[in-house]
Amino acid sequence: MGYYTSYNLSMIEGDEKLINEFRDFSENAKYAIDEDGECQDSCKWYTSNEELIKFSKTKPDAIFMLSGEGEENGDAWRLYVKDGHSQECRAEMIYPEFDRGKLLSEIRDKKIDNVLK
Repeated sequence: MGYYTSYNLSMIEGDEKLINEFRDFSENAKYAIDEDGECQDSCKWYTSNEELIKFSKTKPDAIFMLSGEGEENGDAWRLYVKDGHSQECRAEMIYPEFDRGKLLSEIRDKKIDNVLK
């Protein structure tokens, strides 16, 4: 078993060619992301953060953003990395405020849909 995550890698600052260099640096990255940094397939890549941090030390002027979306709802994050330093940002789920007007309009819409069926 294991936990599958879909990864995307992009450049905040630096040449897009660094994505391919990172894929050459990390065998696991070749399975997780394509040449453009897009998700190839969800996978188990438990060392992604450490590998990107290590690679970033060889490219001190670049800023990378690794995004991940896990198989469980709500498990989404971004990791920003520059010269061996990182900041992880976890997604926050926010519910909109209750709006009585929307509630009533949704009830009316459902009644109309039922009549039309």
